[in-house]
Amino acid sequence: MSAVFGTHLLVPLLTSIGVDQKGHTMRHVRAKLVAASAVAGMALTGCCGSETQAAAPTGPTGGPVEGGNFVFAEVTPINNWQIQEASFYEVANVLNSVVDRLTYFDPESGELVGWIAEEFEMNDDATEFVFTIQEGVTFSDGSDLDAEAVKANLDALGHGIPEQQVPANPHFMYYESAQVTGDNEVTVTLSEPDVNFLRATSSVTAGLVSEETLESTYEQQDSIETIVGSGPFEFESQTIDEEVVFTARDDYEWAPETAENQGAPYLDSFTVRYLPEISHRPGAVQTHQVDLVRGIQPVDEAVVEANGHQILAPEGVDLSANQAALRIGSGLVEDPKVRQALNLGIDREELHEAALSDSYEIAGSILNHGDPDFIDFSDELEYDPQRANELLDEAGWKVASDGIREKNGERLEITVAASNNSVVIRPAFEVIEQQWREIGVQLINRAADNAFLGTAYADDTVEIFGTRQFIYGGLGAAYGVEESPMLFHADEDLVEIFDEQRAETDPEAHAELVAEEQWGLVVDKAYTLPLWDEVQVYGAHNSVYVDFTSGTAPILQGAWKEQE
Repeated sequence: MSAVFGTHLLVPLLTSIGVDQKGHTMRHVRAKLVAASAVAGMALTGCCGSETQAAAPTGPTGGPVEGGNFVFAEVTPINNWQIQEASFYEVANVLNSVVDRLTYFDPESGELVGWIAEEFEMNDDATEFVFTIQEGVTFSDGSDLDAEAVKANLDALGHGIPEQQVPANPHFMYYESAQVTGDNEVTVTLSEPDVNFLRATSSVTAGLVSEETLESTYEQQDSIETIVGSGPFEFESQTIDEEVVFTARDDYEWAPETAENQGAPYLDSFTVRYLPEISHRPGAVQTHQVDLVRGIQPVDEAVVEANGHQILAPEGVDLSANQAALRIGSGLVEDPKVRQALNLGIDREELHEAALSDSYEIAGSILNHGDPDFIDFSDELEYDPQRANELLDEAGWKVASDGIREKNGERLEITVAASNNSVVIRPAFEVIEQQWREIGVQLINRAADNAFLGTAYADDTVEIFGTRQFIYGGLGAAYGVEESPMLFHADEDLVEIFDEQRAETDPEAHAELVAEEQWGLVVDKAYTLPLWDEVQVYGAHNSVYVDFTSGTAPILQGAWKEQE
């Protein structure tokens, strides 16, 4: 059994010669990867890690203050608390303080480190993983979080609980079994190699819960009152659709090994409230009705800062960039020339100026700039409406009298769906809608329409999803696996690369394959149109200190506030 350590250097990987939509050869991309290797590196365990910077709070500068209730405002009520499905920010941000995980990805060091598992390793072919469990950890109901409890949780995450209609964790796709192989040791076996498995154990969707929670029905697990974790806070009370209150555990002493606070929370409690009205959020921070609120829109950021308070924009290293992900079910974007034209028809600088702020960085790939495997394809994504028009002409789409292209009697009219979770998603697609008209494409903008989104995944006529995906080191789960609920298109060539990537344990070779994944998804086949790096923009009162995880969740175990 051996863990994977080392520096993740990006080296030339593309041996065949080809030409992309702007006339760049694969040799050009090879040179780009060589240049990237000079600045990209990674300290990792299990092929995961980065040297990203943690969010730097600008609030009080003194030492931690004990006590107080921390009020955190979310954008929408939480309608599903079930752990394996906690991939939406509003629930993940809260459960982050309720459930612990086996591992923790530290955004400052760029390393996967121990948490409930004080040690972990994988074998040479990434099919077996051994976790050494900390002693003395307990759930909030007093029961032990020992090796047996970890095995029970891993089985539920890997297989689901069919008789209780509890789903499996989508990032545990190749999980086969777990065995207690020592007093404090659990060994996991996968049916197929997957170097990304270790990183997936750091996800909130891999949170560890008590035996009582595991034995409850899906409906019960959907309720926060039933979820018993080992985290620094435990449920106290709730008022449906208004607020949920959590109290600190005085006996908490098993934070991630790199956490600044290794003991119980400084806070006495925290309260989650809901502020669906965007315009109310800046005022709630400035009048100190809340300590922290997610979802500050760009026009309000300067107002919050001008009044002496904080704008915090942690980068989502665990996630892909925000993107327009394309499906080809309707046939309108089946031709790669059409997809490439859509990419070149986006003026990302204008998009940034018109709809975003300095908290947002224009994307250069499907991965965020802070991801250890990021390759910068900004040159290939440069706005080029002339080439976009040429590609659409070559694909047989001709401009009609109203300026929109047609082919075989069908208009090039495509629809986008997206959640309202992002405050910038609709205005961003309004800008893109105007830009695409210049190349003869009609965009039907249904971004931020949650009711429409609820039916869109089952509707092949919806070609574009404004989205970001939790990736945990591998892109295949969202973009190349038939069983994936978020599948956009399983391209044969890319699926082959995805399969190689998850089986590759050598860091250098692993990096090459992730680079090849990005090239295929973003440039060559253009199944995704990267827009901006994933961040969540928070407003915080100037009396508050709070840091964030690599998934942009507030770390309330280490948060504190000056007392008034």
